[in-house]
Amino acid sequence: MKIKAVHIIVFVLVALSAFFAYDAFTSYINPYLTVSQVAGNDKYIGKEVQILDTVATVNLREDGSLLLDLTDGKATITVTYSGIQPQGLKEGQKIVAIGKLTSPYHMNATQLLVKCPSKYE
Repeated sequence: MKIKAVHIIVFVLVALSAFFAYDAFTSYINPYLTVSQVAGNDKYIGKEVQILDTVATVNLREDGSLLLDLTDGKATITVTYSGIQPQGLKEGQKIVAIGKLTSPYHMNATQLLVKCPSKYE
């Protein structure tokens, strides 16, 4: 049985499709990490992470961006966010910051997810 050019092309297309599907879905499978897991850990630098922890401080800068400190009581990471400020964002609240780690203790967030307040709490 001879391998024809069509078989090789089909194999290459299937392999490329599998690679692109894997690459597309890995960004959605990122687990929530804590500040202690990320802070000081060089393996996350340049990678997109989702950090779920407590807001220690919130500062609005002159350019309209937010500067947040996230903490879990053991470590702290500074988060810079340039999007629209989420409603209900305050100190002591748990949030999810999604973005890339630029240094062991700094993150540029592309999204901030704030827990909705509940009237039952």
